[in-house]
Amino acid sequence: VICTASISNKYLTVDESLYIVSGYSYLKMLDFRVNTAHPVFANMLYGVPLLLLNPKLPIESKNWKMIANKIDMGANYGFAADFYKENLEMFRTIIFSARLVAIALAVVLGLLIFFWSREAFGSKASLLALFLYCFEPNIIAHSRLATFDIPLTLFVFASFYFAWKFARSAKVRFLILSSLCISFAVLTKYVALLFFPLLFLFILLQHKELSKNRMKFFEKRSLLYYAFIFSILIIVPIVLANALYALECYKQNQYVFVPARMFEGFNFIRSWVEGGREGYLFGEFRTYIPEYFLVAFIIKTTLAFLVILAISFYLFIKRPQLELFSILMPALLFFTIFSLFVRFYLGLRYILPAFPFLFVFVSGVFASRLESITKNRMLSVLLCALLAWHAFASLTIYPHYLAYFNELIGGPANGPKYLTDSNIDWGQDFFYFME
Repeated sequence: VICTASISNKYLTVDESLYIVSGYSYLKMLDFRVNTAHPVFANMLYGVPLLLLNPKLPIESKNWKMIANKIDMGANYGFAADFYKENLEMFRTIIFSARLVAIALAVVLGLLIFFWSREAFGSKASLLALFLYCFEPNIIAHSRLATFDIPLTLFVFASFYFAWKFARSAKVRFLILSSLCISFAVLTKYVALLFFPLLFLFILLQHKELSKNRMKFFEKRSLLYYAFIFSILIIVPIVLANALYALECYKQNQYVFVPARMFEGFNFIRSWVEGGREGYLFGEFRTYIPEYFLVAFIIKTTLAFLVILAISFYLFIKRPQLELFSILMPALLFFTIFSLFVRFYLGLRYILPAFPFLFVFVSGVFASRLESITKNRMLSVLLCALLAWHAFASLTIYPHYLAYFNELIGGPANGPKYLTDSNIDWGQDFFYFME
């Protein structure tokens, strides 16, 4: 409800303008020339509602022809502009329809957070995790936009959730579901490749459960069992990528089983990221800012959640548990790797995949201390007050969630002193300027 109600006056953001039209062109024309710098899957999801609206694709335009055989980002955005100009009368409807897909994906992500927390730690823990998720301003901000951040977060989290279920049941269907989800993540954004080793490490951390539930065929063959897991995690993404790109009408040459357009797009993004991009932090531009995402996290998430997270870390360090560590591990390693090695400072959204793991981790820590919390009235009141503060901070920024900054720096008014770009302005408030 919050997401749907808060996007009515939000203009098309810069990235959405390209992602929506590219997905529609894939489905309508079976032609993947638009936005070949990125994988196609999330784009296609956003294009589905447009099939019902049937807007016109300006395939006679110069920009369409310019992007036939090479990656030209200027011509890509030019074609997107041609598309919206051609369909000006249904401009708002096109945007709203595509964004509903993002909201639906965010709802599914919320359900998975709820299910994992409930299955691992109980129903009260699951409600805590879901509450933190539903009122997190950064989650709401990106759940309303037809971009890659929420789909990537959903598919990455789902892959770990199904891997966790596989460890507890040894049912191959959960392993295949995990592999499908990590495949969808890579076919949404190449950064998901970072999660392949993390996913395998996560499965290794579940060794005790896997050993206990190992299928009879593999009962005394640990090496063979893990080779089987690894092969499923690798083969399914390759097969799915080839199947998806085979839909295109152009011949797909292969680069060691990777479709040509995907390989070329990956190389383009890799060279772009390796070149880096200056980031803005604390009023100055720098080329290397390893603390960027940590600072962004500290000042753009609610203070209440930061306090809850700090308490959770303290309680966890006092009494570590392998189950909690395995859930926290993907978030911490991804956060660390991204902060140290990716020199692309465009917004907190880049580390959004870490958030769901933090919500489940917090719920698990508090579930392990539930009896002592419920017995201590002061602790119960403190937790309730923090949750109320978390919700209040979120609701007071409505509908401008993208520009949320917490009280630590004096709120949104002081945000530009610390961060810029999609942390504040992504072109979403153009309608307000028009008024």
